[in-house]
Amino acid sequence: MGKRKYLWVTLLVLGLALAVTGCGGGEQAPEESGQQADAEKTTWETIQEEGVLVAGLDDGFAPMGYRDAETNELIGFDIDMGAELSKRLGVEIEWKPTAWDGVIAALKAKKFDVIISGMSVTDDRKEVINFSKNYVNAGIGMVVRKDNADITNAEDLASMDEENIATQTNSSGETACKDLGLEGVKLYDAYPEAFQDLAIGRVDVVIVDVTTAAHYVSKKPDTYKVVGERLVYEPYAIGIRKEDEQLKKAIDDALTEMMEDGTLTEISMKWFGDNVIPQE
Repeated sequence: MGKRKYLWVTLLVLGLALAVTGCGGGEQAPEESGQQADAEKTTWETIQEEGVLVAGLDDGFAPMGYRDAETNELIGFDIDMGAELSKRLGVEIEWKPTAWDGVIAALKAKKFDVIISGMSVTDDRKEVINFSKNYVNAGIGMVVRKDNADITNAEDLASMDEENIATQTNSSGETACKDLGLEGVKLYDAYPEAFQDLAIGRVDVVIVDVTTAAHYVSKKPDTYKVVGERLVYEPYAIGIRKEDEQLKKAIDDALTEMMEDGTLTEISMKWFGDNVIPQE
């Protein structure tokens, strides 16, 4: 009788232990399932769910994206284009100013979803990130002071003191300088500083995107002028992480619509006084 009682108690304890274990496993399953679902969400699905597209930019890159001198608000071609793009994607856009020399690393680290900042499409960049379809025909040119008659073409750069040639760090301007064999040029964190030094004679030429060149010349035609042909022909596109294929397709579709209905041309005429949109 004692043995049967002992067996009965043992079975009861084992049963309770199994019941507790079963309940515990049941509570963990939904949590694990939820975590797995979150991990499997694409960037585009997360953007749609949260209703916000976060875009990194250099906020001193006129006329693409820069600060209004009076209000400090972001203005420019990319700002207008980004607003229209996000509207067509059905989300809001949030701008995140970022130092240009770290902008690709920040994109890959998921500090933001895309780069919308007059970003030139280059072979080096295509190795580490993806790009949307091209939305501006651009390139790299030269800007000098209005009274400078010594610099007229790319050949003149070879005979100059390289410290008198300026461009922005990690920009397509810097890449163009390297391609021309100019390794000792003066580098600036942002183009406004380079143009200030050009105006006062600290440097003699700024190697810069032609859209930016046009902006500075239009603002101060008595101070600056563009000389020579383009050093490099490069289009602008939106920088996207390589794995974000759904996001790229959504952006490409929206850009195509904006090209076909003339929206991008209107924005181009507003900021450049010319149609620099690729014609397809």
